[in-house]
Amino acid sequence: MMQSRSFLCPISLFQELIRAAQGWLSAEGFKCQRLQMEDGGIVIQIEKVGGWRKVLGMSTAVHIVFHQVENMVNVEIGNGRWLDKAGAGMLSAIILWPLAITAGIGVWQQMKLPERIFGYLAEYIGKAK
Repeated sequence: MMQSRSFLCPISLFQELIRAAQGWLSAEGFKCQRLQMEDGGIVIQIEKVGGWRKVLGMSTAVHIVFHQVENMVNVEIGNGRWLDKAGAGMLSAIILWPLAITAGIGVWQQMKLPERIFGYLAEYIGKAK
């Protein structure tokens, strides 16, 4: 599921915004990978650090796409790893019922993450102006 928002953001602030977002996400415990797109956009792929999170169905991974269009930055956030949560939830319901709780927590955390990211970006841009 892809969510998108646009923010009024001067071109001069674009790279700084991305660096700040990466720093904030790292401080929140995410591993970040930055990729340059052919069309000039930038993708940040993030994943919550901790291999045990995958086993418990609590891993959180998303990709964030930034496009600067004049004085606007368009941000799209897409979720990843939904299948491992569903798989952990199904397995836990049958065999290891405690994992149903952790899989549910993982799904809830992933659903809330885009709003947290959009909130951070809006706050950062508001303070930087």
